[in-house]
Amino acid sequence: MRVRVLDVPGCMPCLRCGQQVFAYVARGLFERHKLTVCTMLALRIATNDGHLNSDQVSMLVMGNMELNPGPMGPLELWMLPLIFRRIKALEALPSGEFKGICDAMIEDSEAWRDWFMNGKAEDVKMPSGYDKSLSDFYKLTLLRAIRPDRLPSFMTRWLGNFMGKVFVEQPPFDMQSCYKETTNQTPVFFVLFPGVDPTPWVEGLAQTLGLTIANGRFTNISMGQGQEKPAEAIVQRFAKDGGWVMLQNLHLMQDWVPNLERLLEIVQEDAHEMFRCFISAEPPGFDYFKNMPESLMQSCIKVANEAPADVKSNLKRAWNKFTQERIDQSTKPTEFKSVLFALCWFHSIVCGRRRFGPQGWSRAYSFNDGDLTICAQVLFLYLDNNATVPWEDLRYIFGEIMYGGHITDAWDRVQSSNYLGLYITPALLNGFEFAPGFKAPDTSGLSYDDMMNYIETAMPAESPVLFGLHPNAEIGYLETLTLGIFETVLNIGGGGGGKGGGGSGVQSVMDKLLEKLPESFIMLIVNETAEPKLKTGHSPYVVVAMQECGRMNALLDEMRLTLQDLDKGLKGQLNMTDVMEDMIVALSINEWPGRNPFSKCTWEKNAWPSKKGLQSQYLDLLERYRVRNSIFCCCCSTILGFNLF
Repeated sequence: MRVRVLDVPGCMPCLRCGQQVFAYVARGLFERHKLTVCTMLALRIATNDGHLNSDQVSMLVMGNMELNPGPMGPLELWMLPLIFRRIKALEALPSGEFKGICDAMIEDSEAWRDWFMNGKAEDVKMPSGYDKSLSDFYKLTLLRAIRPDRLPSFMTRWLGNFMGKVFVEQPPFDMQSCYKETTNQTPVFFVLFPGVDPTPWVEGLAQTLGLTIANGRFTNISMGQGQEKPAEAIVQRFAKDGGWVMLQNLHLMQDWVPNLERLLEIVQEDAHEMFRCFISAEPPGFDYFKNMPESLMQSCIKVANEAPADVKSNLKRAWNKFTQERIDQSTKPTEFKSVLFALCWFHSIVCGRRRFGPQGWSRAYSFNDGDLTICAQVLFLYLDNNATVPWEDLRYIFGEIMYGGHITDAWDRVQSSNYLGLYITPALLNGFEFAPGFKAPDTSGLSYDDMMNYIETAMPAESPVLFGLHPNAEIGYLETLTLGIFETVLNIGGGGGGKGGGGSGVQSVMDKLLEKLPESFIMLIVNETAEPKLKTGHSPYVVVAMQECGRMNALLDEMRLTLQDLDKGLKGQLNMTDVMEDMIVALSINEWPGRNPFSKCTWEKNAWPSKKGLQSQYLDLLERYRVRNSIFCCCCSTILGFNLF
């Protein structure tokens, strides 16, 4: 999505404007997109305020690589060549902050190796004096090149310092505040996620305003076949007499949704001031799919209150489900607070493990807030009806019935039981440690607000260790997150251009690609030379080598033809076509042409499956060509006694 407020003519994006925009937009964003949008705002504001220039932003966003980096020296013992290419590209920055950094790394290889291997590289000093000479933004750029898995953590810190904590630490969703922004003309659209049910929020607020199912002024309809007419009748009645209607799971009624949209347009013309329409639907399976009309979405206040991924936010969100009054109702408030806090911690852990993919759970289970609140009710009743805390009963109900009801894999069930066996124990009342550096609070003298304060102040830094996982468990997840952030920024133009953008930038990239592009294999010679060996026991190997050469030729020929045509198009010798336009877009954002499913370029169809950027995949192309050439040459020289190439 584009932050259109920043495109108003004559309006230069500023921090105050950015805060207002982000506060409004973040409510409707998926959790994985919040850091991306915040990064876009920060880069745009920093550029317009003169804190950064387009070259600096382009280097961070593009992650450029040098095709001819030179010798690595002792660095080749521990550093990947791809990383060295990125570092070498940093030396090209006109500002000169990274001038000579490759030589410094070669001279002090051991110190840089220790820094590179550190699990929290963003928190330790950089060798060779770069810790003092580089600003936080340039450290961010260096992390992007060397340790992309540590960039999200340092990016959050930089955004918090530059933009403010409100941009990186969003408060729990407040239905009351959301309601104040609504009118009888604006429906509220809830995006449904596993573990999140908006129904209690709407019902709870409606009851405080005297709108209940009992008095006929609140209706909740779960949409499905046969519910179209009742839903239309309720909308018309409440629009006339006043009332709230909640229509759930509209993604199941995609053919009927346009009728609802038209009905809302009609009834809203003279709707009762107390009329409100709340609708909910699951997001589509892919970002480029649509299951809701765009015009309906634009008319709604969108709420995507997705469960956060980090433990601290999850824990605060879970504890926020309860109140001091609820605690005071218990006959054993100290035990209730301790076990309830442990239950909230358990809920945060099982929900947060989803982000680790198969390393977390074998499948994405839909643990939700309802599981937490029902378990809290069970806890309340069991404590009130037993002289002592029934630890074993609580563990069984929580792990085998409530949360365990979602689990279908036997090993996942063992994992859940182990968590509960560790957390729900008498040790909770005697300084039990949930994770290294985070002890269970002594709840005897703490109020509900004190417990929330404890979460805020005592919670250690986010790491896989909090989940009982190895520190390396999140490397793949964080690298994917970093790649996704900058790919999105590039695709929607949120990070600025620099020398890499525009026609001159595309021309430069195109010239480099053509310069290094290998010649196609001469298949006539390949076939003629390999023909005698096709009649021997080595024929399968020769056939594979020939097929690989043919596939490589198809890709090389397509690349050469489209690049040459684009060169002529930019020079005015050919008319620009859709294929050329799509290629210009791809080259300007470091994307392999054809990766976009709507692109008319065909590189992707002839290439191997990959998610890498243009520069990385082009280097893979050169290496694959070299390997195929070597394999076929080796095959032919062994078989025929001479080398073809």
